[in-house]
Amino acid sequence: MKHPVATTRVLPANTAVSSGSRSANRTKTYRWFGTRAAESVAAGICVLACVSTVQASDAVRAMPADTFIETLAVITHVNYTDGAYVNVRNVADDLAWLGIHHVRDYAPGSSPPFSSYVYLAQHGVKFNFLTGSNFAESIGQAAKLNVTVPGSVTAIEGFNEINNWPIPYHGLTGTAAGLAVQREIYARVHATPELKGVHVYDLTGYDEKSVETRADSADYANQHVYPQNGEQPTYNANGDRWMGAAIDAVKKFQLPLVITEFGYFSMPQAGWYMLGVDEPTQAKGVLNGYMDAAAAGVKRTFVYELLDQKPDPQNKSGEMHYGLFRNDNSPKQVAHAIRNLTSILNAGTTLRANGTTGAVRGTLAYRLSEMPVSANSLLLRKKDGRFVLALWNETPIWDRAAGTPLTSPPASVELDFGVKASRVDLYDPLVSAAPLASHRDLRQLTVNVPDHVILLEVTLADTPGT
Repeated sequence: MKHPVATTRVLPANTAVSSGSRSANRTKTYRWFGTRAAESVAAGICVLACVSTVQASDAVRAMPADTFIETLAVITHVNYTDGAYVNVRNVADDLAWLGIHHVRDYAPGSSPPFSSYVYLAQHGVKFNFLTGSNFAESIGQAAKLNVTVPGSVTAIEGFNEINNWPIPYHGLTGTAAGLAVQREIYARVHATPELKGVHVYDLTGYDEKSVETRADSADYANQHVYPQNGEQPTYNANGDRWMGAAIDAVKKFQLPLVITEFGYFSMPQAGWYMLGVDEPTQAKGVLNGYMDAAAAGVKRTFVYELLDQKPDPQNKSGEMHYGLFRNDNSPKQVAHAIRNLTSILNAGTTLRANGTTGAVRGTLAYRLSEMPVSANSLLLRKKDGRFVLALWNETPIWDRAAGTPLTSPPASVELDFGVKASRVDLYDPLVSAAPLASHRDLRQLTVNVPDHVILLEVTLADTPGT
C-alpha cells in the first residue's frame, strides 16, 4: 500500500507565519519525550490549546549528522549457524549497504569460528557483546577480539531479559542473581586492560522500581522497546508511550541510555498484544523509532534484527520476520529507507578551500507553527554546514482489528527558518534518496508532515562554501 508523499508549499514573502511551539527543546539539542506527549488529560488539553501560541525563535543547537548516524545500530546473530547468518560476508555487505556499523551479538563462543568475528571487525563492524551464563569466557573472547582488531568492541552487555531467561548465580535466582552477576561483569570488564574504554551496558528484564542505583554495575542504562498492536513508538492517542515510558523508567539512575532491542516484525497480524505489521509499516515504525530515540538523547538504538533468520513462507512464526532483510538477503522497504536516510545525511558538498569559508553555523533559530502534539522534530547538521530538519507525525499506522495499514492525513506545519535559505530540498527516505521537491531563496514554507520521517535539507544563504 502506498503512503502519501510529503509535500511543501512556499509561502509568499508577505505571508505572515503564525508562531507556535517548537517540538525540539529550545535550549538543548534534544529532549526527553515527556515534554511532547500529554501525561494526563489536563496536560493534554494544555498542550493542544497552547500549540499555536507565539514563542520567540530561540536558536536550536543541531546534532551533528555523524553523531546521529552513530546512534543507529542493529542486532545480528552470527552465533546462529543454521540460518541466514551463516553467510558472514552477507552480514558485512548488508551493514555497509545500510550505512550502519554498530551491532549487538553474543560474544564469540565455540561456533561459529572466531575468524567470522574478525572478518566483520576488519570490515568496520563495532560490537556490543552480550554475555551468557559463562560470562567470564565471554569477556575473555571480547578482549581477544579487541586485541586482534583494536577498537572493534565498544560495549559489553549484561544478561538478556532475565525475566524470560533467568540464570542462577552462587545460589541466587531471579533478579538477585542477575544484579549480582551484573556487578561482577562490571568489575571484570573495567579490570581488563584489553577492554580499556569499553563501556558496560546494564542487563535487562529486572523491575526498575525495585532498584535505586546502578552504581558499580553499569555505565549505561538499558531498555528494550517493542510497540504493541501496530502502534507508533512514542506517541499514541490512547496514551501508550512505549519508548517514552521505557526511557522514563530508568531516568532515576542518571546514566546515559541505550536501547538494545527495538522493532516490529513484518508479518501482518490483527488482535491485541501483537507485533506484526506489513513491510511498509515496519519501515515507518523503525525510522520513527530511530528518530524518537535520538531526539530523546538515547546514545544508541539496536533494531531487532538484520536478517530474517530462516524461511517461513507460511507465516507461522513472527520471530522469523523481524529482519531488515529477508531470509534470501533481499532488502525490505525498511532496509531501503535506512540506506536512503544514511545516504542523504552522508552526502555533502565540498567547501571551497579559499581560506574564507568562515565558521560553520551550529545553531538555527527556526520556528514550527501548528505542530500537533503527535509530531516531533530533530535538527541535524551535515559536515558541509547544511542543516537537515527531520519532521515526523506519529499518527495511527495500523488497524489493529483488521490487521491492515492505516494512512492518516498529514499535518500542515508552517516553518520559518529565521533567516533566508538559498535552497531547501525535501526528502522522504521511504521513497528515495533523491529530493522530491526543491525550493530556492525563501525564509518560510508550509510542510505537510506525514506519519513517518521526512527530511528538509536547508542551505542557508551564508553557508560556507556555497
